[in-house]
Amino acid sequence: MPQEPIQLKVSEDDDEMAYLFLPDHPKQTIPGIVKKQTRLSDLIDDYKEPGIYLDFNADDTIIGIEIT
Repeated sequence: MPQEPIQLKVSEDDDEMAYLFLPDHPKQTIPGIVKKQTRLSDLIDDYKEPGIYLDFNADDTIIGIEIT
């Protein structure tokens, strides 16, 4: 089965915010699809900018990346 493409969407409300939809993301708003979110700054000592958040589904698969 072919893998879904990666898709980058810039926020319509804030042009300094974007979301990277990874192949396992359903590419639509589904309440509760993100089961866990981890800040990159929590994983890397002394990480400063930009704000990057990793979104995971219920299977602990990374499905998206929020960039602020």
